[in-house]
Amino acid sequence: MIPVRLQMKNFLPYRGSLPPFSFEGIHLACITGDNGAGKTSIIDAMTWALWGKSRLRSRSTTDDDLITQGESETEIIFDFRAGDGQVHRVIRRRVKPRKTGGVGQSSLALYLVSQEGLKSISGNTIGETEDKIKKIIHLDYDTFVSSAYLKQGEADHFTGLTASQRKEVLVSILGLDAYDELADKAKDKANQAASAKNLLAQSIELEQCQLERRPALESSLAAARRELTDTEAALIEKRAAMETMRQARQLIESYEQSLTRAEAAAKEIFDDLSLRKTDGAETEKRIAIHRAVLADRAEVESNYSRYIAARQANDEYGIKLAEVRRLESERQIVEKKVIEARHLLENKRASWQAKYEELLEKSRKLSELRLNADSLKLELEKLADRERLLEGDKLRLQAFKVELSAIGAAEQGQVQRLAEITEKLKLLTSTGEAAVCPVCDAELGGDRFKMVQSKYNAERAAADRRLAELTAEMADKACEISSLERRLAFENTIKAERAHLNTLEARLLNEIAEAEAAAGRLPEGERKIAEITRLIAQHEYAHEERQALNSLDEIISRLDYDSAKHKTLIAQVKSLECWETRRQELAQAEKLLAREESNFKNNQAAVQELEERLRKRLTEVEELRQALAELPGLEAQDLAAAETELKVLAATTSQAAEHVGSLKQGLSQLYDLEQKLAEQTVKMKKHAADEGIYKELHLAFGKNGIQAVLIENAVPEVEAEANRLLARMTDNRMSLKLELQRATRKGELAETFDIKIGDELGTRDYDLFSGGEAFRINFALRLALSRVLAHRAGAPLRTLIIDEGFGTQDTTGIEKLKEAIASIQDQFDCILVITHIEEFKDAFPARIEVVKTSDGSSIRVSYN
Repeated sequence: MIPVRLQMKNFLPYRGSLPPFSFEGIHLACITGDNGAGKTSIIDAMTWALWGKSRLRSRSTTDDDLITQGESETEIIFDFRAGDGQVHRVIRRRVKPRKTGGVGQSSLALYLVSQEGLKSISGNTIGETEDKIKKIIHLDYDTFVSSAYLKQGEADHFTGLTASQRKEVLVSILGLDAYDELADKAKDKANQAASAKNLLAQSIELEQCQLERRPALESSLAAARRELTDTEAALIEKRAAMETMRQARQLIESYEQSLTRAEAAAKEIFDDLSLRKTDGAETEKRIAIHRAVLADRAEVESNYSRYIAARQANDEYGIKLAEVRRLESERQIVEKKVIEARHLLENKRASWQAKYEELLEKSRKLSELRLNADSLKLELEKLADRERLLEGDKLRLQAFKVELSAIGAAEQGQVQRLAEITEKLKLLTSTGEAAVCPVCDAELGGDRFKMVQSKYNAERAAADRRLAELTAEMADKACEISSLERRLAFENTIKAERAHLNTLEARLLNEIAEAEAAAGRLPEGERKIAEITRLIAQHEYAHEERQALNSLDEIISRLDYDSAKHKTLIAQVKSLECWETRRQELAQAEKLLAREESNFKNNQAAVQELEERLRKRLTEVEELRQALAELPGLEAQDLAAAETELKVLAATTSQAAEHVGSLKQGLSQLYDLEQKLAEQTVKMKKHAADEGIYKELHLAFGKNGIQAVLIENAVPEVEAEANRLLARMTDNRMSLKLELQRATRKGELAETFDIKIGDELGTRDYDLFSGGEAFRINFALRLALSRVLAHRAGAPLRTLIIDEGFGTQDTTGIEKLKEAIASIQDQFDCILVITHIEEFKDAFPARIEVVKTSDGSSIRVSYN
């Protein structure tokens, strides 16, 4: 299997749908990236797509753990090239369940990839498709991991085990575990064969006793057969006598049945004859009636002619009546239009009359409205005077507020001045006669001290007086301001009143305008009303409709319809219409008379025929009665008694036959048992032989059988392949040997699996080598095991994936590993090495870099 193309969607750290990554052209490459970026996840994607397994899937319970956190589904599209060069595509998809406890959805599809496109070769189920993939690749997941995929941390797993554990691992890697299963199955089969053999032996012993009953059963069967022969002969004789009695009874019953049928036929003929005679009498009556109807032909024809004439005249008057009614209906429609035209004019006159009265009412209010307008104008002028006064008050209020502010400032200055003087007096008083001037710091003598003190007292008195004056002045101004503010409080009331008066003025002016317009329209209303009144009075409306009425009246008059005469004709038709029925009866009598006369003739002939048939049937009845009287008497109870005797004898014979059958069945069972015992004896011998065979197979499949032989054959292959690789990595300095046996102290050979390493210092155990040397040994041995396993699986190992740490290697060791990998690259189509060592990365011509971001990991390729 060689990877060709990989596309991932929401798989582990790869969030979203990544672009397809192509492995085409990549022969030897390393996969690099930070820890946790998703280097190994690339390999997990391949194995999950192919086998539905991965490192995580092996440890988790469901595939849902592979879906990127926070996403609901994942999908892998993986193209690979099989051993025959054919490219295949695998698409595996997993969707999480929508709710907890639900079931998710999984799908798997397999295609052939060609220039023509994709061709599906999927199975009916996921399991069938996975089986097809295994057949194409020739590998299952476990074999792949053990061969083509060197997983991280497992290179030294094999060498670090004990000898017995190494042997078990080799058994597992080589797939020899199946032989253990075969050995267990052979053991189970041997136990099953032994158990079956013992059960058969017990069964044969028990059933052998039953065969001793055979002679007694054969004697009883011979006696039962003789008894059955006697009863069967008696039964045959009795059945013959019974058959004779049945035939005699059947003859009597036959005559009785014939007599019953003849009597019934005679009665049927008699009833038919009576019916025919009754029909003939009825037919004669109808013929007489028809002849009586035909005798009044002249009277019927005369009155029918009168009826036809009267009906024709009535039909003509009916046509006239229909036309008159149609014209009158049309006249009503036209007349309705004339009335509607008059109503329309009357409605218009009423409308104008109402408008005229409304205009007249508005014009009458004009004088009153004008007086109200003058009065409202005087009120608005008074309100304007009050508003002008308020404007003056506003100006005075503003001036008073400015003055009050100035007085307040002066008052504040006086208060500060008074405080300064008071402070100076306190300083002056506190020093006494040795006072110092608070202003210039000069010393003050006695007189000078008093003079300064008097000066400050005078200034304080003056300041107190001025402060009192300012306080009084502020109080006066405050009163005036309060008075002005109370007057100005009515400003909003005046404004509201002005708005109200303005609204009234506008409304009043509008009403005056409407009244003046109404007065101007009064003459027009008077003219309209007079004009409409004239049109109604002189009938000047609906001229066409009035002409149509006159025309319709003239047409109706010309029709000359007379309703009295029409009524007379209707009565005459009604009185003569009975002759129409009489004429129909006359025609019907003419048709029926000939038919009734023919029917009467045919009926008479049928009566004669029925009378002859009745005579013959009565003769047959008499003959049958005489024949029955001549037969011997045989009652039904005699036959019933004979049948009872026959049933008893038949039951006895049946019981004898059942007894014979029972004995024969018993003997047959013994014969079958004898055959069964022979077959069971053969089976018992077969189980004994199988037991021996399976015991031998158990030994052959065991540890010391085929497995030991296969291990002995495989170890030289592994040893040779490992030494070839180890020689390349150490310049032929090191080699290894795998020993399966060693000598004990007693000189005997014991089973083991030791690893001996030889170098320039000699042969030593594996445990005595350093970390770098041990890693090279581990690497060579692990790769050798992989190649041998792939070879034995029948699948050429064309792809090698190494996910292993190389941190234990020094510079020389790393170089040797590079050389080792380079030396084997021609043996593989694709080698992928997962590493984080910088020096190791540069050794590869191609580098697959995995970059981890907040949106998930991505893949890119670069070339050295």
